[in-house]
Amino acid sequence: MKKLPFYLLILGTALMISPTASRAETKTAFTNTTAYITPLLELAISQTGQSELRFGNIRPSAIDTIEVGPLTILIEVKSNTGDRYQVTQTINSALENAEGDKISLDHLKFKTSSAKLNGTAVASPTPVSASSQIIFTSDAQGTSDTISAEYTLAIPPSQAPGDYSALLTYTVSSL
Repeated sequence: MKKLPFYLLILGTALMISPTASRAETKTAFTNTTAYITPLLELAISQTGQSELRFGNIRPSAIDTIEVGPLTILIEVKSNTGDRYQVTQTINSALENAEGDKISLDHLKFKTSSAKLNGTAVASPTPVSASSQIIFTSDAQGTSDTISAEYTLAIPPSQAPGDYSALLTYTVSSL
């Protein structure tokens, strides 16, 4: 052990005992602060706001109605408003192929489900309508969620074969 000079020991002791060691005073200042958080209510799917509903090349049965699908579209809603919201869908027309053959919307059904199970979805298969349809309503707090929309198509035996499609538009709005 190295010995320290006597005067260092005395100085160290004096500083440790002295209750009046000087410290810098800190001042307190008050300010009014406002934080503005931009409200967010947005919807995201594979294409911005729209999705093509395409079941691929279908070949009807000569005897029975067949069902194709389900075709699933995931719709993600992000919200920080704290307000209830709803998601609607609008289809641009009946399903149509390149030759102009159409499948009536009566044969197209959908149902929806929620990843968080907080809102109200369309639980049983419902025909797609030519007018705007509510497919999901959030909980009272407007919690962000991912909605799964499943579409099935019933192909009548008399239907011409082909690749049928239609354009769906999804919209989210506050209630």
